[in-house]
Amino acid sequence: MKDFAMQLTQKCVSMGLLDESYSEWFAYSIEKKVTALFTWLVQCLIGGFCFGWTLTISFSVFFLLIRKYTNGYHAATYSKCLFCSILLEVVLLASISYVFRTGLALLFLTIVSDVTILCIAPVNNESIHWSTDEFKAAKIAVRWLLLILNIFAILLVGVQIAPSILQGLVAALTADAITLSISRCQNCCLLYTSPSPR
Repeated sequence: MKDFAMQLTQKCVSMGLLDESYSEWFAYSIEKKVTALFTWLVQCLIGGFCFGWTLTISFSVFFLLIRKYTNGYHAATYSKCLFCSILLEVVLLASISYVFRTGLALLFLTIVSDVTILCIAPVNNESIHWSTDEFKAAKIAVRWLLLILNIFAILLVGVQIAPSILQGLVAALTADAITLSISRCQNCCLLYTSPSPR
């Protein structure tokens, strides 16, 4: 992915479409977008064939939307990210499809996920570098997003159309709560293992 991004960047610079001073930023952006697209396609193919397309697409769309505002766990390498993403998707979609199908189970998962997201999100780590004002704005955005998604979930329950979309939404909330919890545990471990200043 990195080589492709660098080649595309160099081509854009040589054609005069991009100023040299933006080449590092442009290559990074291309690499991240292509990586995210590839990961999403792999997840959709695996999920679509194993659990159905409606459930998989709704999970993916809601998870990408929520994750944009909350941040969370980031794997150290792309292969680890891809593996963890697929594992999380398969475990959650299988659980939602076969174990947590009932309305009460979905309600329980939604409440636990909402509380977890409200308590932890957004995560500010070395990859993000949010200022205090940006962090406050992101926290407000997370609250509004959760409100909108919960209202949408209530509407889906009320009209009882497309239960797979509701299941995908609950799976996405649960996945986000899990990645936020992992990120919080990582940050706590770093605090305890880093040497104390003397």
